[in-house]
This record gives sequence, C-alpha cells and structure tokens, in this order.
Amino acid sequence: MGVLPDILIFDEVGSTNDVAHDLAEKNAAAGTAVAARRQTAGRGRRGHAWASPRGNLYLSVLLRPRVAPSRLPGLAAACGLGALDGLAALGISNEPQLKWPNDVLARGRKLGGILVEARRDGAGEAFAVCGLGINVESAPRGLGAVCLTELGAAPSFSTLAEALRSDIVARVDGWAASGGVEPLAGIRDDYLARLAWLGEPVVALSPEGEPLAAGRLETVDAWGRAVLETADGPAFFSAEQASLRPATPSKL
Repeated sequence: MGVLPDILIFDEVGSTNDVAHDLAEKNAAAGTAVAARRQTAGRGRRGHAWASPRGNLYLSVLLRPRVAPSRLPGLAAACGLGALDGLAALGISNEPQLKWPNDVLARGRKLGGILVEARRDGAGEAFAVCGLGINVESAPRGLGAVCLTELGAAPSFSTLAEALRSDIVARVDGWAASGGVEPLAGIRDDYLARLAWLGEPVVALSPEGEPLAAGRLETVDAWGRAVLETADGPAFFSAEQASLRPATPSKL
C-alpha cells in the first residue's frame, strides 16, 4: 500500500458512495475516500434508506482490486475485517464482531453497516466502493444498536476515518494478493474467528423479512454462503438470498 490521497471530508452530502462513484468515473486512485458527518440520501443493502444523522461517521473508500470475478463476493468480508482492524488500531478491539453478511456488531448490538457496490468506469475498468457507516455519538433507538461513545471510545472524526480507510485498503490488498478462486480465499479463517453467532441458533430471513430456515449457524463457506444446520440438514444461503437474526430475542 503506497501513500494514500487525503480523505475528502464534507459536513453534509447526499451519499458518500455517490461522491466516490463520481470520483472513480474520473479515474481517481484506489484508496481515495470520502467522509461526511451527515448524509441526506444514505442507503443500505437492496436500496433501503440508511438513517445518517449528524454525530456519526459515513465513509466511502474507492477500491480497485485485481481479482477474478469469482472472488468479488468476498470483497465485503475483506472490508469488514479491515473495519475491525481499524477499530482495533484505535484500541477498540475487545468488542466488535462481524455479522454475516454486512454488519459490524459490538456487545451483540449493531455498531455499523457496510455496503459494497461494484461498477465499471468510463474506460471499462472494474472498481468498487466500500461504504461504511459507524455509530459514533448516537445509535438508532429501538433497533438494538450501539455507538462508540457507549463503548467508552472517543476518537476524533478524522482519526477514525483515517484508521478505517487505511486498514480497509490494506485488508483488501492482502485479500486480492492471496490468490485462489473462492471469494473468501486467504481470509476465511480470520473471518470465522470474528463472526458473530457462530455455533448459535439463528433464523435466515428473506429480503422481504420472511423466515426461510432456522437452525445453528454452522459456518460461512469459502464461497461466502452462510451454512445453517437445520432439522432437515444443511441449508446454504448467499448474501443476496438472506440475512440472519439470532433465534434468541434477547440478542436482537
């Protein structure tokens, strides 16, 4: 990883991912990042609105990993590990975990979310933008969320943004260089070590929120699929097919 460009910091934008996409179209370098204190049009998976109040961090990082198309589904996992690395670099290392497929948890509650969007620029070159929202000073009420302030952490806005950007880029570079054809090649062991609810009862929900299966979270396989051990045998789910919730309400 070479010297990274300065992070572009905004008080308010529509979406940091949209700004990063525009920069990518203008041939911005890998590692270019956009951070904002507030978003007016933030979004999450499947186009869902992402509440983005002032006081938290909204960060988007431009990535240009040179990997086979078969490996791209592993990019979100690599970014998630990078986010945990960045938090650990600031001393926030004994709390956060990853929730399959795209959330950061702390104390079993949602600390942040990750949205990875892949496209091609005007020259036909593939790129991706990793969008990350971290609850810093506040967390949505009634949604089982937590913020860094509650964890006793108080990094400055720029310090947090730089730590997350640097470690996301480093993780993605390492993942891309590891070779293999499976999406989680080179990072699966580390990913499983930081995965929430592994070995615990969970429910797989459809994009519409309907239950698909219930069972024990056995693993996430090399292709990035959640594997549940159910009464009818193993059930496999891709990130496009499902999300997970704990079967025990107290962990929501």
